[in-house]
Amino acid sequence: MTEYGAIDLDKIYSERKYFLKNSIKIEPDDEEQEYLPKDRYKLVYFIILLHGIGTLIPWNMFISIAPQYFIDFKLQPANSSKPEYAVNFFSYLGVCSQFPNLVVNFLNLFIVVKDGLAPRIVLALFVLLASCMVTLIFVFIDTSYYTFGYFLITMLSVIILNSANGIYQNSMFGIIADFPPQYINASIMGMNFCGIFIAVLLIITTLGANDVQWSAFYYFLIALLVVVFCIVSFFILQKLRFYRYYTKKAQRLREIEEDKQHEQISWKIYLALLKEDWLHFFNIFLVFFVTLAIFPAVVSETPLYPGRADFFIPNDLYVIIAVFLNFNVFATIGNFIANYIQWPSPKYLWTLTFPRLLFIPIFLYCNFGGDLRNTNFPVFIQNEWNFIILLSLLSISHGYLSSLAMMYAPKAVHPSKAQAAGMMSGVVLLLGIFLGNVFTLIESHMFKVI
Repeated sequence: MTEYGAIDLDKIYSERKYFLKNSIKIEPDDEEQEYLPKDRYKLVYFIILLHGIGTLIPWNMFISIAPQYFIDFKLQPANSSKPEYAVNFFSYLGVCSQFPNLVVNFLNLFIVVKDGLAPRIVLALFVLLASCMVTLIFVFIDTSYYTFGYFLITMLSVIILNSANGIYQNSMFGIIADFPPQYINASIMGMNFCGIFIAVLLIITTLGANDVQWSAFYYFLIALLVVVFCIVSFFILQKLRFYRYYTKKAQRLREIEEDKQHEQISWKIYLALLKEDWLHFFNIFLVFFVTLAIFPAVVSETPLYPGRADFFIPNDLYVIIAVFLNFNVFATIGNFIANYIQWPSPKYLWTLTFPRLLFIPIFLYCNFGGDLRNTNFPVFIQNEWNFIILLSLLSISHGYLSSLAMMYAPKAVHPSKAQAAGMMSGVVLLLGIFLGNVFTLIESHMFKVI
């Protein structure tokens, strides 16, 4: 007898074969289906979606307000010009955020915690909460006389925030890998919902905010409240029968496999997993590398073309609406479509991820760099509507293919390996983001006169 009825999980999973290589639509066995609990009111689904938002919102709030708040306000000395660390704030920010995030994600693969991934998530969320609180406290503290000290505090906060976020995101991918594919997609969809929310907030503050301090206060307060909701909801999540069913089922299967193989988590396990699931990891990497090589660095520096001041979007809102809101809305649409259409099959997904590399030269030959563009590289695409349509295609393909790639990876291996595959997917995702960001430095030096 189990908590969920008289069902012999050992028998079920000893008889089941690996997932079909060309499909992830595997229905539960009849015996298992009889005792399968329901996700009432889709509560588990919406909590996972909330945590998708939670993994990005503290950081997105931080960078969205950075130009006005950090560069032009908090790091502006009282009696001198703007220092070098303020001018190059985003360069320091990139190093102090993405690299620790990637390293911590990688180390998280090999750290075994007796009680599973849940304690890591709770600890990471409390660290995120503390980081948001520190940032919030400094909003109304005058830092004009010790800007370098505040800069160091900010960079330390960034390192801590992104390290905790790396553990949080990676562990969430590990947990939801044991769930049906649409629950994996809920996390990806939550990340893009977060982008829509930030873009709308940027429009509101651009149109109506006059005080950068209060704008920053509300930004960081919203981030803090979302983290609080994530903490509360995670404790609720662990009590839900649907959640306990899938996590306990997966844990029991892993214990059975460990007893058979007498093997604990090690680099050999991940090397074997990489060999078995490499194509899906490659798809995840490629989707995020291409997108981050273009968005936001390239497209946010592609302004209106000269002489187009009459464009229907005001100049001060053009990047926010045409770039950020456009990207996140269509990426979310792509996520949503992936819930109902899974084409092509896992074996052939690369036929759509690989051609997306063409987006990189296409966007570089838009008006990237504006007035700073290197004259050795002409502008071939000279119409804003073409640029917006291309960005919409990039966005919807990112949402759709990132969802499929993240759903396929943990479902293409034996269920006992799903959690490890989910965590590896998180690392590969971040590697794609990191190298995509690094690649933008090459693009900037080639196409812009700096």
